[in-house]
Amino acid sequence: MKILATKVEQFIKSIDTDIRAVLVYGTDYGLVRERTNRLISLFSSDPLDPFNIVEITREKLSKDELFLLDEVLAISFNGERRIIHVREANDDITKSVSAVLEDNSANDPMAGFLLVEAGNLGPRSSLRSLFEKSEQFAALPCYPDNEKNLESLVLDMVKADEKSIESTALKLAISLLGTDRQINRTEIGKLVLFAGSSTLITEEMVLQCLGDNSESSSEAAVFAAANGDYKNLSLHLQKVWADGIEPISVIRHAQRHFQRLHFVLVQLKNGVEIDSALKQLKPPIFWRVSRSFRSQLEFFSLSAIQSCLIKLTDAELAAKSTAMPAILACDRALISVAQISRNEKVHRYQ
Repeated sequence: MKILATKVEQFIKSIDTDIRAVLVYGTDYGLVRERTNRLISLFSSDPLDPFNIVEITREKLSKDELFLLDEVLAISFNGERRIIHVREANDDITKSVSAVLEDNSANDPMAGFLLVEAGNLGPRSSLRSLFEKSEQFAALPCYPDNEKNLESLVLDMVKADEKSIESTALKLAISLLGTDRQINRTEIGKLVLFAGSSTLITEEMVLQCLGDNSESSSEAAVFAAANGDYKNLSLHLQKVWADGIEPISVIRHAQRHFQRLHFVLVQLKNGVEIDSALKQLKPPIFWRVSRSFRSQLEFFSLSAIQSCLIKLTDAELAAKSTAMPAILACDRALISVAQISRNEKVHRYQ
């Protein structure tokens, strides 16, 4: 049967005992592994038992189409239902899986539970189609976390450690996390440990802890754009995309940067000393970019900052609601920001 991505968690929590096989597939390998491990734990009292959990390679099945059926029908040593785990599957094993589906003996309650793990399988995939069309099989898609999923993941892990997180810190954490579930879990775990005895996770904690994962390369790209430095902007964006950082995260990082510039510049217009204005920023400016931030305050006007924020907002909307690739939307917005910066410098220093 075909399980919608939004219904996968519900399916796993209340999986029907009549289900004979499950395909876990998708582009988020970390999430594929997480859900595979959860299913193994549901069907086995000992996830490390080598007698009850049998791992089979795709290559083995491609050489012997009936090997999988033999394993599914093999008798367990301890009376528990065996788990037949196939990794790195693709359409090459469709015939082997089909043999299991067509054999009535595999319907026996003590027949092995077939768990197939695969990468991305398109709608035309024969393996995916086989699992989606059978009522006794199920196909579970695993795609990169969206904002809602990330929010739930962060809140669940923070709550499990009897902590809470500020709303601004939560938004920041979501923007800094990537697309791989396993990596995200590791990063959130680091954040919880970083908080130590504190029961409240703040925005500054998030920046200090998660910033090392994506903030440095994103920050470099944003500062290059704000400085009107096309060459370094291009270099840093290449690194950002190579690191797998989400375009929306970079756009929001840029938005935060210009919102902070706007805040300080308004303070300066109102007669506040620059050091006092900078001290009001939460979290504070990191020392390594303090000089660059101050120099931007010298040539950016409030109207130019507002133009940059409009460009970035338009880019976020385009990335979320149009067919434009998110990376392209982000690239164009930051190039536009760099052009605005250059124009401001020319106007200021002429």
